[in-house]
Amino acid sequence: MGEIAGELMPILQALLPGFVMMIVFYWLADAKKPTQFEHVIQALICTGLIKLLVDGISVLAIWIGSWFAVGLWTDNVATAWSLVFAVGFGLALAYLSQHDVLYKLARKVGLTSRASVGEWRYAFLRFPDRGVVLNFKDGRRLMGYPLAWPAEPEGGHFVMEFPTWITEDGAVPQDGVTYLMVANSDVQWVEFLEPQESAK
Repeated sequence: MGEIAGELMPILQALLPGFVMMIVFYWLADAKKPTQFEHVIQALICTGLIKLLVDGISVLAIWIGSWFAVGLWTDNVATAWSLVFAVGFGLALAYLSQHDVLYKLARKVGLTSRASVGEWRYAFLRFPDRGVVLNFKDGRRLMGYPLAWPAEPEGGHFVMEFPTWITEDGAVPQDGVTYLMVANSDVQWVEFLEPQESAK
């Protein structure tokens, strides 16, 4: 058992930057979690890219060191740079994914019609300042501003600010209720309202 652990440790240490990058990304981004196999493949690819960058910094540091020395380039320095790149790239990828930056560019060029976070989350992220009407399966309708919404269309809850029921007699505000949590399983569809600057 000790021999297997001894053989696996160098491999795990080599893949550490890729795993750290993917962990940071999946902690923050609204992305679907990959299978274990996919996660290992992503970690391998990310580790390779990070290693190329660290090797480039090593060459640059040694070249700069021919004029003046800042310190020694050691394995610990290389590992520190790897982890800095891993955390930085993980944060950057989460930001780009959350704000649909890369997919927006790809849509403009005509490479895809998809959004980075899926249609469900994209709709809510695209119109963050708009009120919505939740249409329930039993025919009721609730209007308000979604502060939080489910990550997927199948489950989760909506947190609605300023909830107002829409009936045949008109709008019926919920007096004394600022927020209302609604199960997504009760909602059949969602309507996005026109922007109302003076409504909030």
